[in-house]
Amino acid sequence: KITSLTVLLCVLGQLCASNPVLQERGVGACIDQNHDEMDYNCLKDMWDFYHIHRSGWAQCQTFLSSFSTAKYPSSHGCLVYRSKCESIDKDKPCCKSIHCHLWLMVEDHRKTYKILIFPLDCNHN
Repeated sequence: KITSLTVLLCVLGQLCASNPVLQERGVGACIDQNHDEMDYNCLKDMWDFYHIHRSGWAQCQTFLSSFSTAKYPSSHGCLVYRSKCESIDKDKPCCKSIHCHLWLMVEDHRKTYKILIFPLDCNHN
């Protein structure tokens, strides 16, 4: 049953990802929010479909190999990248902001998960 559910979710995800109307709706529901106010689903939709909402922009995936997460922890909650996106208004800085926010969200979950799993173990930070 789990395999069937996984396959179904993958197929539905691919159908939604390939449907331009659904892509536009996904980004449209999020586009008016600041990146730091977005939940995971909005950030993911923006990562996948930002280029559809903004004519002439490249897909965020295009820039992935040039992004380093090394400075994300000291970026004041990605504010540096969000500000660049707002002032420059180009695909790469805006994708960098989305990438940073997704990374911070995942890192926060990772820390929470470790705290819940290893509450008394001093070897896990």
